[in-house]
Formats: sequence, structure tokens, C-alpha cells
Amino acid sequence: MSECGYMKYRLIKGFTVAELMIAMTIVGIISAITIPAVIGNYQKKTFVTMLQKNYSELSQNLAIMSTEKYQKSFYKSLLGTQNNAEKFFDNYYIHTDVDSFATSYGALNGGTENFTCSGTNATLKSGAAMCIINATATTPATVYLDVNGKDNPNMGGRDMFTLYIYDDYSIDDKDITPDKISNGTAETARNTLFTQSCKSSKLGEGCFGKILNDNWRMEY
Repeated sequence: MSECGYMKYRLIKGFTVAELMIAMTIVGIISAITIPAVIGNYQKKTFVTMLQKNYSELSQNLAIMSTEKYQKSFYKSLLGTQNNAEKFFDNYYIHTDVDSFATSYGALNGGTENFTCSGTNATLKSGAAMCIINATATTPATVYLDVNGKDNPNMGGRDMFTLYIYDDYSIDDKDITPDKISNGTAETARNTLFTQSCKSSKLGEGCFGKILNDNWRMEY
């Protein structure tokens, strides 16, 4: 049979079962490799978008509150007492007092930890769960934020984060004080905290600062 005739024969006959099976196997292997990565990246972008939205809302509410006459001493009084933290939610958020945190959270490198809000808890209109732990004379106010409430994955550094409010009303990671922002050492300090804490923290300690450093991307 001539080459031309053979090609016509092949076109009429089509693919063999063996050829189709090989093609399907190749497609299956490629899908198994790429689809989880695509889904994972999509989930990360979704969580970061939700985190950024909640961060912006908290920042705006703190800025508004800090200008109001009766709240001039907010940091030492409102964040220093549970009653005033409740007023903060009541005055600046659409929320309910229902606890929408999961009962436990996992770390990126394994393990779980039970969680109970020991401060003032609120479920925001967005569905996020927020808990404010009062500031003390030596520690800033702590904020636990689960950007999607009880929904999965309930994992530190994914949907659960720990943030801190400092006395200038800035929001950052642990020990990233206003002076570190002003003297240019904040980025290095955030990266160090990320290395030490993020992947082992069930509550996302050290993860928020890394996201800030990476311009609101979850590069871990």
C-alpha cells in the first residue's frame, strides 16, 4: 500500500482502542498533577481576598473610632475591658454574638488544637468570626479571625489568622510594633516570625505578616 493510501486508511479507520487508552492515561496523569494545584491556588486567592476585606474593614472601623471624642483612650480602655470591646462591635459592625469559630484548628504541618474565644466574640455580616482579646500594659490587643467561620479547612494560615492591634491603631503581626514600621525593619521581622511560627501554628500565628510582605498573596 502506498503512503498516501495508508494515510487514507488510517483516517477512515480511526484510532485503535490501545491508542485511545494511552491518550486517556496521559490526560489522566496530567489532570492528577495539575488540577489539585489549580484548586489549591484558587482557594488561597479566595482566602486572601476574604482576609484583606476583613483587614480593611477592621482598619477603617479603628480609624473612625479613634477620632471620636469618647474613644480617645480606646486602646487603653476599650481594648482593655471586655465591656468596651463589646461596644466596639456594637458601634462599628453589623454582627451577631453567635460563636461561629470551629471547635478546633489544624496547622499546615499537622496536628490540631482546640479553640475557645476567651475575649469578646462576634460573627460579622461577611460570615467571618472575630475574637478580640484585651490589650494589657505589656501586650497589644489580639484578634483571632476566621475568614469563613466554621467552614473548612479550619486551618491556621489558611482561613484562621492571628492579628494584633497596636496603640497607634495599626494592625500587624506579633511584635511588629509601630517603631519597626517607621525604622524599616518590619519586613525582615515578619519573615523571621513566619519561619518560626506560621506552618506550626494552629491559629495562624506568623502567617499574616508574610501575606503583607508578599503584597496580599499566600506564597506558602
